[in-house]
Amino acid sequence: MAIKYTWKITAMKKAPSMDGLSDVITGINFEYKGVKGTGDSAVEGTFNGACPIAAPDKDNFTALKDLKEADVIVWAKASHPVEHMNDVIAKQIADQETPKSVDADMPWAPAPETPVEE
Repeated sequence: MAIKYTWKITAMKKAPSMDGLSDVITGINFEYKGVKGTGDSAVEGTFNGACPIAAPDKDNFTALKDLKEADVIVWAKASHPVEHMNDVIAKQIADQETPKSVDADMPWAPAPETPVEE
């Protein structure tokens, strides 16, 4: 089953004034999540990142009040190596599906008592 990826912008930094523009976004924090499967059998991995945003072109500036999350996600995609993030998330998911190490019972310890219903 394929991994489905989603983006979420979790925070933004702004300069109150820059190059004659107001409320200029200078950095963003994001969550990039991958989910494999559905319902109770779904397994997920997450990559949290941050990236600076280049100074805006005055001719293509979007006012903060007019920004949509989709606009900011485009900036994050341009600034971050998506292929690397996919690899990190795929490894997280694979490690959950086939753990390398799990807790083992100690054969010398008594088994936990099971409550008896009356």
